[in-house]
Amino acid sequence: MMKKICVALFALSLALALALPAFAAPQTMLIDEAGLLSRTEAAALDQRLLALSEQYQCDTVIVTVDSAGEATLKELMDGRYTGSDYGRGRDCLMLLIDAENKAWRLATWGDADAFTNAGLKFLNSQLYDELFEGDDNAALENYADWCARFHEQAQTGKPYDDGNLPQAANTPTPDAPQVLRDPNTISLLMDEAGLLSSGEAATLRAKLEALSEKWKNDIVIVTVDSIGRSTPMEFADDWFDYNGYGQATTGDITDGDGLLLLINMGERDWRISTKGYSIFAFTDAGIEFLGERLKADGLSDGGYANAFNGFADWCDKFFEKAAAGDPYDEGSLPKTSADVAKLVILAFGGGLVIAWFVMKGMKGKLKTVRKNSQAADYVRPGSLQVIYANEQFLYKNVTRVKQETESSSGGGGGSSTHSSSSGSSHGGGGGKF
Repeated sequence: MMKKICVALFALSLALALALPAFAAPQTMLIDEAGLLSRTEAAALDQRLLALSEQYQCDTVIVTVDSAGEATLKELMDGRYTGSDYGRGRDCLMLLIDAENKAWRLATWGDADAFTNAGLKFLNSQLYDELFEGDDNAALENYADWCARFHEQAQTGKPYDDGNLPQAANTPTPDAPQVLRDPNTISLLMDEAGLLSSGEAATLRAKLEALSEKWKNDIVIVTVDSIGRSTPMEFADDWFDYNGYGQATTGDITDGDGLLLLINMGERDWRISTKGYSIFAFTDAGIEFLGERLKADGLSDGGYANAFNGFADWCDKFFEKAAAGDPYDEGSLPKTSADVAKLVILAFGGGLVIAWFVMKGMKGKLKTVRKNSQAADYVRPGSLQVIYANEQFLYKNVTRVKQETESSSGGGGGSSTHSSSSGSSHGGGGGKF
């Protein structure tokens, strides 16, 4: 009897031992499918991420893939999260890296109070500096360092957010020289909202790089899920300035040329920020025109790839017009296919009206018998004699019409400007979609 009890207890213990891993936290926080790190580097980083995850009860995960394929980074990341045990019973921070397209995405699940929207933006700015441009292991180690600092700060009850972000090498201070980074190290497309597939993003990024090089103005597209407490104008201006966009040679952050299109999916905002030469090339009227084209090309209906590629093509045309010394502005905006269709309809309608009057006149000439409008036409000559005639003035009616003169208070056109937090002068405009 005792033997049977022992066997049963052993079987139960074995079953529990096999079942426990299903309920335990994942033991791998680094999945390096793209092979960015050596085995030794990967093992060391995985142990560090696991220690962070256990210490702060927030799974800190890094996943690298060769390519996201046709899926968007958001779709791929959501699939990796839901298909794993990450975040079970606690929070999760995941960094997904697409090695082929040099793209990445950061996202959190659960509360993850240590990582605010402003904090995630800050971490992204650090990844811009290091990822794919040097030692991948050092870049990811530095990323892990920042994650640890964010967790430590959150323990004080005041997580890093707007107004108290940590000081980093690429964050300018009043006493430090404000130097723009090399444009060749900056991605001109940051699809943080995951609106494009990897293939669409790669094609668009190549177009933006070619046009930016052609016109010596950075053409940037940024999509985000939220901009926090910032306004679209502040967010777009700061993203351009502090992430080093612009092809200036002076080394001053207030210099540089280019424009940035911001798409904020949370509040459905679009915003264009211009700087330097682009302020001249993209007038207020021109920016309003571009916003209408974005919506017409699919921005409001989910056709993001078509809308963004159309935007890049229009930028090429705007720079070409500005290079001739006459940028698109009020009264000289480009004609779209819809405008041409309206002109054709108006011309056709006007032709019909003119033809109707011509035909009416020709028809009138065919009548040989007409009504006589004068009574005298019906009187036999000599049969009417006037004995007495008298004329009496009854009244007069005067109509006065004011003569309008041209006003000299006209104006309009051109680009309005404002100063950003870095002291740079920006133009721009935006709206909802």
